[in-house]
Amino acid sequence: MKKITFAAAALFMFSSMTSTAATAETFTYSGGCFWCTEADTENLYGVSEVISGFTGGTTANPRYEPGKWGDHREAAQVVYDPNIISYEELVRHVFKTIDYEDNGGQFCDRGRSYSPAIYYKNETERLIAERLAPKNSIVPIEPESTFYPVREEHQDFYKKQTFKYKYYRFSCGRDSRLNTLKEN
Repeated sequence: MKKITFAAAALFMFSSMTSTAATAETFTYSGGCFWCTEADTENLYGVSEVISGFTGGTTANPRYEPGKWGDHREAAQVVYDPNIISYEELVRHVFKTIDYEDNGGQFCDRGRSYSPAIYYKNETERLIAERLAPKNSIVPIEPESTFYPVREEHQDFYKKQTFKYKYYRFSCGRDSRLNTLKEN
């Protein structure tokens, strides 16, 4: 009986894992420093992974070195299960974690590479993102383009370098500004 119970449990777990992998979708957005966007999104229920990288530009094979990411923005690519969390819920979350009134960068990081954007794959996603944008949002909603993951040392930075990450986030004023936006 124990063997049958174990086999049934294993089969259920395997089928759950394969169905999640089979239904996984991606959602990409820019919201300033990718260390922060990754940290703000990775623990959402239904999100299985967040990858830091670059997108939104034309430079081939951008790298995290001065002048090597060209016209790309730092970005987060979110892998999620649409049966658990929807594209709409992710977009709502993003607007709560970025300064949607600032298109010149985010918080203490300035320039296009830190500016926010929401990327869509199809007309339905574009319409959802436009509908959910706050009235005073100046965040561009753009077609998704090639996503380039950044080197491994920058993935999960908030976990690997907790003190440095927290210091950076605090000194940049990210949470202070987000609290001000919530009050408005």
